Amino acid sequence: MCRPAATTFLFVTVFVDMLGYGLVVPLLPFYAGGLANGAVLVGALGSLYATMQFFGGPFLAGLSDRVGRRPVLVVCLLGASLAYALLGLAGTLSLVVVAVALAGAAGGTQATAQAFIADSTPPEDRARGLGLVGAAFGLGLMAGPLFGGLLSLHSLHAPALAASGLALLNAAFGLFVLPESLPEGRRSRTPLLRLDPFSGLVRTVRMGGTGPLLLAVFLLNLSFTGFLYHKPARG
Repeated sequence: MCRPAATTFLFVTVFVDMLGYGLVVPLLPFYAGGLANGAVLVGALGSLYATMQFFGGPFLAGLSDRVGRRPVLVVCLLGASLAYALLGLAGTLSLVVVAVALAGAAGGTQATAQAFIADSTPPEDRARGLGLVGAAFGLGLMAGPLFGGLLSLHSLHAPALAASGLALLNAAFGLFVLPESLPEGRRSRTPLLRLDPFSGLVRTVRMGGTGPLLLAVFLLNLSFTGFLYHKPARG
């Protein structure tokens, strides 16, 4: 079973990841709207984040099979911290684009945290450990928009800078308390060029019974993000 400090770190990591996402994403139309007009631009930024996560998530999860979970989790948090700091300080559209792309590419914490749980828990405790990751995901997504809205009353840059600080603090926490869960002898030697999302998607679909589930999740996220990135028209 994970040590209490490690379990706390994993919970806080996923929570902070989704808290930062929830702090910033609902305000993304306002970050972009101050620099350029157009709902298409706001939607494109949301799609850029998701595209980078689509490629970055499987790559980082596969990379953690090669080098271990701990360094990938810490680097993801550092990358997220840098991305949110750039977004909070951005004065040009190009810098907003770079920040959003980096935030999406660094969004591999959930898959790696789940792998850490699978490494370090016996089968009878694994569902409970993975449930903690899911709980952290939901709590962060729930609390982020609330705190982001409150912080935006002080400054539009405050939510992104707060998310950056939280991610940086958690990265420092992980350096001190998180052990490595994947021993050298169990690590994969898969070439980096094969750590692409398409190969993993094909293998998952071929497992049988997963196609309808993946389609349902796709449609759910499509409808959710379609309204999330909508910028209300000015009256």
